[in-house]
Amino acid sequence: MAMTCHLVVRPTEACRRIIERRLATKRDEALEGALWGAVLLVQGPVAEILAAVDVATKAAPVVAGEVVGNCPQQINTVAFIGAVSDVKMALAALKEWGDVK
Repeated sequence: MAMTCHLVVRPTEACRRIIERRLATKRDEALEGALWGAVLLVQGPVAEILAAVDVATKAAPVVAGEVVGNCPQQINTVAFIGAVSDVKMALAALKEWGDVK
């Protein structure tokens, strides 16, 4: 099954607040210091998402956080947050690694 990606460059304050509210790690210090130049939202099966976090965070200095509230339970969403160039680097690594739309 393919993972679906959506890149948001320069997210608005409203977009950022919604994402922050839905992050599972609300008190994560890494997220508190994250640069919100861009956000890459990646959705897919649990095993692929977990591997995608590993691939993306090794490829670029981005922060990853799980977005909660998805249905069905076997589909997860992760937000990769960072500078625009870093988030685009993470997206390129994911496209090279796996089945990404």
